[in-house]
Amino acid sequence: MEVFVQRDPTGYTTNEVEDVQELGELLTNYGPLEDNDEVTVQIKAPWSFIRDLLSRPVFKEIWFHPPT
Repeated sequence: MEVFVQRDPTGYTTNEVEDVQELGELLTNYGPLEDNDEVTVQIKAPWSFIRDLLSRPVFKEIWFHPPT
């Protein structure tokens, strides 16, 4: 599985960093990173993993019933 997190103009694969704190620090190189700032996440994994991930309650509501 591979997870890539991008905040324009750059991004990082999670296996390149120690933890989410380091990832957040790297993403602040282009300005402060606030909780409401958007980033792009790409997950490359077998379909069975993605299917399970998107079926979890936290993702199911966001993915299939986005807040307005």
